[in-house]
Amino acid sequence: MTDHYPELHYERSHGPGGDEPTFEEQLREILKSAPWLAVSFVVHVVIFLILAQFPWDVGKPPEEEVIMTASMDEQEIDPIEEEEEEEEEEEEVEEQEVQLDDPIVSEDEVTEEEFTTENEQPLSDAPFEGKGMNDVLGVGGGAGGRFGGKYGGRGSGRGGGRASQKAVEWGLEWLKRHQDPRGFWSCANFSNMCETNRCDGEGDQMHDVGVTGLALLAFLGSGNTVNHGKYKNVVRKGLKYLLGVQDPESGCFGEVNSHQAFLYDHSLATLAMTEGYGLSKWPILKEPAQKGINFIHAARNPYKAWRYAYPPDGNNDLSVTGWMVMCLKSAEDFGLKIDKAALEGSKLFIDEMTDENTWRHGYLSKGGYSAREPGMNERWPETKTEAMTAVGMICRVFLGEDAEKSPALRGGADLLRKQLPLWDENEGTIDYYYWYYGSYAMFQMGGQDWDKWQAKMLEAVVKTQRQDGDEKGSWDPQFDPWGHRGGRVYSTAIMTLCLEVYYRYDRVLGAR
Repeated sequence: MTDHYPELHYERSHGPGGDEPTFEEQLREILKSAPWLAVSFVVHVVIFLILAQFPWDVGKPPEEEVIMTASMDEQEIDPIEEEEEEEEEEEEVEEQEVQLDDPIVSEDEVTEEEFTTENEQPLSDAPFEGKGMNDVLGVGGGAGGRFGGKYGGRGSGRGGGRASQKAVEWGLEWLKRHQDPRGFWSCANFSNMCETNRCDGEGDQMHDVGVTGLALLAFLGSGNTVNHGKYKNVVRKGLKYLLGVQDPESGCFGEVNSHQAFLYDHSLATLAMTEGYGLSKWPILKEPAQKGINFIHAARNPYKAWRYAYPPDGNNDLSVTGWMVMCLKSAEDFGLKIDKAALEGSKLFIDEMTDENTWRHGYLSKGGYSAREPGMNERWPETKTEAMTAVGMICRVFLGEDAEKSPALRGGADLLRKQLPLWDENEGTIDYYYWYYGSYAMFQMGGQDWDKWQAKMLEAVVKTQRQDGDEKGSWDPQFDPWGHRGGRVYSTAIMTLCLEVYYRYDRVLGAR
């Protein structure tokens, strides 16, 4: 202190009388010797006085109140309401008349109340609001792709023009009118639902499970779910029927080995159940969908694909495999469990069936033609269709191939352009199955491939839809090589699906 304040030290030592200086004298000397210290002292005093006057008790509560109002009130109300709605919906589902182990389905129609929550809220129409499938493409009803690089969502628009949309609406109306009150579509007895004249075009009743799945896909593909859309009751009744005919042990829809091609029917029913679950997220549908997928896995040949046998016998064909790939990709997108080795095995089999010289995809052998039943080849020559090439192409897209880099996709599109849809009853060019798969494959290719295909497809499909009587809105099955199997229900469902190509799957590859 003596080093910093020498004058103060001197005064203390030699002050008057030698007495200790008073406080006032010390303060005076400090202020005289250190003006800057005086300034600092005054400033601190002023600050202290100002702070002492600040209304701390008044300011603090409003600040805390603002935080509580902005944060707690706005952020907690909505989640609480959503959780309550979900709990109510799940309770409603658990009380449904339909149980997973019910062997028989009630003949009563599904009422508005039976499959509806008290405060029904339409869910997203984007089927495939899931993860994996959105990376490639979607499958089946409503899958529509959210392309632009996504796989499995619904397309954003209504393409094909007014005539095409009118045809879709008519097709759905015909299917609605001919749905059995028990929820299924009968291949052989659908005409019992006719109001005026009896429709012709009966099929084989052993495929009722399969055509029911196909018809449901047409409704799901146009935006109808169990809780949304003009035809939601149709969807509810159809899914309720499928719940009742599923084997609770194996997961098979219908009877195992009830006929040679029962796996076709199972795949279509599984696809409908999977998308029915995925679009609605109803818990009651999840287990049946997963069981259907599990049965598909059990029916696959080790390291390969599928055909007709269960247990698998080592035989594979591209047609059955195509539907199975659709089911698995749909299930993957909706969060169900799949064995990805099944997709890898499918890809290997598809490659084995592809002739690298012609890029034709074969049914049973490399580069072979599509199948025809005995006696059918004369009327519908196998050389008039590229159905299996179309199946292989759409599977390749599902499995992640890029048309810009895939010779198989490019070569396949060239083959399809040489066999565009043509309605000619004498030449045997009519093939609904081919037109369905070809439309989805060429839509993915985009550009001139799609432009040429869709022009001929619309001409062949829209113009041949029945326009009058109870047949209005349907397509005649007798002109198709497989029409005798599924009948008028099959032909109407698959042609309606064909016209939904514009919004069932967006383009994975992007229009070029």
